Amino acid sequence: MRDRHRARLWIFGLLMVCVMLAIFCFSAQDGDESQRLSDGFLASLLGRLLDALLPRLTEKGMDFDIRKYAHMTEFCALGVCCFLYVSERRRWARDLHAALLALGFSLLYAGTDELHQLFVPNRACRFADVLVDGVGILVGVTLARLVQYLHDNKKKT
Repeated sequence: MRDRHRARLWIFGLLMVCVMLAIFCFSAQDGDESQRLSDGFLASLLGRLLDALLPRLTEKGMDFDIRKYAHMTEFCALGVCCFLYVSERRRWARDLHAALLALGFSLLYAGTDELHQLFVPNRACRFADVLVDGVGILVGVTLARLVQYLHDNKKKT
């Protein structure tokens, strides 16, 4: 049982670091390269689907919305991985405490990600982007906690 706990801890930690590295790499792209990625792959593949399924975030157009939903998605993944790591690391904290730790750490990373963009050409540091990231983090942590709660209750019955 102890080896299983240690293995899960390593897996969740590695997943969390991988998501953080992916976010860092996306943020390191200059503004023009990032825009080309959004316009090319995301707009053609996902644009119509997102336009049909998700609410418009702003009047700036679907291209802008796709970029915001992409931010939410990558930080949602970070929220999930961070929650899984924290709740596995602190087995006694498989509750609100683990969720708050994961939320706090992920929000801190979102803030440092925006600061990182100050040093990337044609990118900006915006507090509004941290809020968008925070929505993704909150969704990810909430979903992970819900699944964990349902799993724990299934074990009890």
